[in-house]
Amino acid sequence: MKNYIFFILKSKISINVKGNNIERFVKRLKSNHIEIINIKYISKEEISIKIYKKDYDKVLSLKTIYKIEVLDYYGIVKFKYNVINNKFIIISIFLSLIGLYFITNMIFSVDIVTNDSKMELILKEELSDLGIKKYNFKKDYTEIQKIKNKILSKYRNNLEWIEIESIGTKYIVRYEPRLTNEENKTSPFRHIVAKKDAVITDLDISNGQIVKEINSYVKKGEIIVSGYISLNNNIKDTVSSTGNVYGETWYNVTITYPYKYYENYETGKEKKVFVIKFLNNNFELFNFNKYKTKNTIDKVIFKNNILPISFVYQTQKQTKIIKENNTEEELIKKAINYSKTKLEEKLQDREYIKNYKILNKIQNSDSITLNIFFSVIENITDYQSIEEYKDDTKIDSETTCEMKK
Repeated sequence: MKNYIFFILKSKISINVKGNNIERFVKRLKSNHIEIINIKYISKEEISIKIYKKDYDKVLSLKTIYKIEVLDYYGIVKFKYNVINNKFIIISIFLSLIGLYFITNMIFSVDIVTNDSKMELILKEELSDLGIKKYNFKKDYTEIQKIKNKILSKYRNNLEWIEIESIGTKYIVRYEPRLTNEENKTSPFRHIVAKKDAVITDLDISNGQIVKEINSYVKKGEIIVSGYISLNNNIKDTVSSTGNVYGETWYNVTITYPYKYYENYETGKEKKVFVIKFLNNNFELFNFNKYKTKNTIDKVIFKNNILPISFVYQTQKQTKIIKENNTEEELIKKAINYSKTKLEEKLQDREYIKNYKILNKIQNSDSITLNIFFSVIENITDYQSIEEYKDDTKIDSETTCEMKK
């Protein structure tokens, strides 16, 4: 196969030879060690032969009375001949591709999906300062993540999350506003109740009357902070309980983890590049930060029907390869870490895994199954609406409904 490709690429030419006693000319070529790749007799005085380009000058020196005309070129010399004769077209295509690259990687609009004109103005200014604005180049996946984190960190009291999506030559920006304290103040009268069964570990209450103390066990739906403010067993007022309650909760996780593990997954990062393909080699243009492993999708722009060369617009998706051959000790450790990671993905600020214990271990031929008990500190705050208690009695200043721990 390799020799065949080498033969295809080697420079050759096809020539037409005319003259008397044409067979004598053929013998003369052979006696001078000129290899005839192919020969076609047209008449007694005319033939068409294919020879290597390097022998052409020698053939001309031997032609004497014979008339020789070049019919066609093959291999690399054909490619060079086409390049020279079409250089202006090739230059134009190359410049067009460079222009296409710049156009397809440039931002022409940034749309923020919102009804809040004030937040829209804030986000436009922030995005512009961070390089996301009209007529700038697109950012890669890593840069977008950094920009999102910077905005969320700066406006943590205003934004729950933000998404920056690239569609064609524009960015679509979406976000979720965070519920503020002012909004909480306008909420209806309510109790704070337990979201799930737990042991209370911390009370951070700004409004309401605490009826369950730290280290108390509560069931789901049980009142922890009452919206009824009472004095001497009499309800004096009704308020909207506000604050957060943290408690120790419990999870039972079953996981099976294999001894041998292989995964080739896409990280979510991708980019588009121009690639020249020649034989089994790829020459990427303007790609200065290449992915080590990737999946590719090719869109062919130009392909030569004679030579193994093509020009493509390639979508590259970064991949990461994980190969593991674990011992039992490593397997158990990785299974625990994997379970902890998946559990931690669901946790919010101030929530964390307190402890864990392996309850059961099942040894399989190719894997281990673990039953793991997790103790987790979570925000167990939930709300229960209540009706306002009406009482004409004024509340004494000593029985204020506001308290802090």
